[in-house]
Amino acid sequence: MREKVIQQVKQTSLSIVQNSISAIRRKNIQKTGCRVMRGDKIGVAGGLGESSQDELYARAEKALAWGVDYPVTSGKELQSHTRLDSLKIDDAQLGQTVEQVLSELKRRHQDFAISNKVNYSQISLSIENDNGLSLSHQDSYVNWSFLLKSSSSTGIMDTFFGLIDRKIEVDRVIEATSQIIEAYKKQVDLPVGGLPVILHQSALTRLFQRDLNGKIVGNKASLLQKQFEQKTFADRFSLQIINDPVETYGPIFDMEGAICAEAQRWLIKDGVILRPYTDKRTAQRYGFAHTACADGSYDSVPSLGGCNMEIPHSGKTLAELLPEGLGIMVAIASGGDFTPDGNYASPVQVAYLTDGTRLLGRLPELTIKGSLFDFFGDDFIGVSSDKFYAGGNDRMLVTKLAVEKL
Repeated sequence: MREKVIQQVKQTSLSIVQNSISAIRRKNIQKTGCRVMRGDKIGVAGGLGESSQDELYARAEKALAWGVDYPVTSGKELQSHTRLDSLKIDDAQLGQTVEQVLSELKRRHQDFAISNKVNYSQISLSIENDNGLSLSHQDSYVNWSFLLKSSSSTGIMDTFFGLIDRKIEVDRVIEATSQIIEAYKKQVDLPVGGLPVILHQSALTRLFQRDLNGKIVGNKASLLQKQFEQKTFADRFSLQIINDPVETYGPIFDMEGAICAEAQRWLIKDGVILRPYTDKRTAQRYGFAHTACADGSYDSVPSLGGCNMEIPHSGKTLAELLPEGLGIMVAIASGGDFTPDGNYASPVQVAYLTDGTRLLGRLPELTIKGSLFDFFGDDFIGVSSDKFYAGGNDRMLVTKLAVEKL
């Protein structure tokens, strides 16, 4: 059985230094990978640019002699084609748009410098094989990434604005960046008595990337090994694999050409741990449900990678999730980690006081601490139904953590 993978990335990248575009980089890269599967073995070959498929398949045939095990059933009779590439902008328009944003921000905030980059990307991925598998994904989006530095600062950056979007909204980018700068300049005290902490989900769910990994669970090395099929977290806490391309900016299918079944998407449901995430080989080896989480490059044998995880939103806005009307939004927290028993601690270099709709001021540097079984247990408040634009246009996680001023 033969299988073909084609990836293409077209990108225009504008480098920004001191509020001005300093360089433009363009790339257009096509990668083609060919797989040959026979028995329980696989051979793979890849090439850049306009590669001869016959030559790649011939090389993949020869690679079968290496004896790489791949005892899985290849995808068949599955078709899915996603097109989200409606954002079209040429290099001149992109440059003019970014210059407009930078010019207005410089006019408003002469005491702040903006650097880093803005990327406009057009990407595509397709997987096809001899068994009728035909999958494709096309997308286009702009990635704003501003490092914001005060003229009085000695650091490389003080705060930042980052956003990936399929539309360009100049006014919203200007207003969000301006709001961040104004909040950074306004120092406020840490409220007495504590407030809920607001973070991006990945800051705390990354432990599940390790301890719900099918290989880790299969080898009985997971922190959560004894909690499977048990009530471990709050009733209102669930965790699912999300493969919606609109939300993830990635394909609905994995690198084995598989799509996670709806029934298998739930890793944790109503506080009960149900299953680990897997690729085909891991599911088969350990007898787990297959959740279509294979990763890999175009010219490699697919293997278990991470997965896109999401805590379902609560149905409440961020403002509604704050019982006292205020919360601590973590913006930059570098240096934190989990201990083997599930405790988490991190310094917070930049945090803001917020009412759930706007940033109200910059808090002093903090430390945040908590246990996985608490901040997703009794202390868990929820995930917002709305998206916070100044926070990357993401739904935000709200929970209780111990907060101390450094």
